[in-house]
Amino acid sequence: MVFIAKVEPDQAAWDLFGEALAPFFDEMAKNGKRALPAAAKAYCIGIIKGLQMYGKGSRSDLSEWLQDAPGEYIDAVFYEWKKGGPNNDDIAEVMGVVEGDRS
Repeated sequence: MVFIAKVEPDQAAWDLFGEALAPFFDEMAKNGKRALPAAAKAYCIGIIKGLQMYGKGSRSDLSEWLQDAPGEYIDAVFYEWKKGGPNNDDIAEVMGVVEGDRS
């Protein structure tokens, strides 16, 4: 017997969105662990800018279920990147990218 769980469309969309971002989060974290702060910061900024672009103009079939996803994932990537212990100048730079989209 095969058991099939019912998943609501919005949950499925969020799951797919998270799976698509996972390799980028992983690479950012790896760079932080490898003591490559510039590479980790570049990944962080790249992920944030990609999420901002998606949030502003996606025509994806999933976008109606993902309206809040870009903002929530931006906060998550920033939080994860900060775990690597960046210096205050780098934090301010990335925060400027984050806040630039929210102003």
